[in-house]
Amino acid sequence: MDVPSPASRILGCLAGTAAAEAAAIAGFGPEGATAPADQDPGRRAALPLGPAGQLTLFTADALLEAIEWANDGVAADEAACVWLASLRWAAAQGVPLAPTAPLAQPRWLDGQDGVQVPAAVRPEWISSLAGGQMGSPSRPVGLAFDDAGAAAHAAPFGLVPHIPAAAVVKMSTEGASLTHGTPGAVQAAVAVASMAHFLSLGADATTAAGSARAQIASLPTPEGAILDAFDADASAAGGGRPDAAAALAAALGAVRAAESAAEAGDAEQAAFAAAIELASVRGHDAAAIAGALLGTRWGADAVPAPWVSRTAGMGAAEGLAARLAKATGALAD
Repeated sequence: MDVPSPASRILGCLAGTAAAEAAAIAGFGPEGATAPADQDPGRRAALPLGPAGQLTLFTADALLEAIEWANDGVAADEAACVWLASLRWAAAQGVPLAPTAPLAQPRWLDGQDGVQVPAAVRPEWISSLAGGQMGSPSRPVGLAFDDAGAAAHAAPFGLVPHIPAAAVVKMSTEGASLTHGTPGAVQAAVAVASMAHFLSLGADATTAAGSARAQIASLPTPEGAILDAFDADASAAGGGRPDAAAALAAALGAVRAAESAAEAGDAEQAAFAAAIELASVRGHDAAAIAGALLGTRWGADAVPAPWVSRTAGMGAAEGLAARLAKATGALAD
């Protein structure tokens, strides 16, 4: 098994999130979501990006902006950059922003196909961005939202190289607090970002999960359900609407299953597709999380080619990944 380059891991994370979520929203038919995209090009329309796919790109772009400022010798507030990027996304979704909300200037990403269009589904927590108040750990917004929406686009926080795990915890906590106020939702985002961090350093899924769990356990008040999610079986989920812990458990179980399948000889794209279908039983957020983690683990080539060819916004993902890799020095690694 070839070791993916840092640049490939970045693209794998962005494309894996977007393609996995889009496939999960579209559904899996008798042929699965891996049916060749060229069977009937005239009838196989592009799959629109979901909210996690879009916000993963905007989150990565916000981190890129902060890194660009730092490379120019100017300190930048990562949380503020992520908030402004989130406001750009919310405005494109037709959310009427409060007059007190700052005017976020467009960037390269905003002009790319599939990005500034309505998401495939509209999450309830988007209302957290409408009030003009920047949510933070000390001033949370979205106190009613316990879903995995924040976790589904948290992986980019783990892609920034040369920073300690504690910095990933801080950034992902602040990022999740922009839209979600329940501890489980925030800590699920921390778990995803932390696991992406360790995967990007070359850890396998089991090792990365153990290290990410340790980060959660070290928090002042760790949520038991989030800790338990690292040990749950992906097939053990019950019915009803999944909260953040249930979606995280399904995603992590699917990632473990994919790694086991690949170790047993399955092609990575096949193992990836099967894992996303498994995780999607608990919703498209779970699928997005699994796609982000597997894309980071195996790199861009592991994301099923038929999904990439059918998912909108892949050009934006490629361009953004290249920019982020260049700004962080990943192209030279």
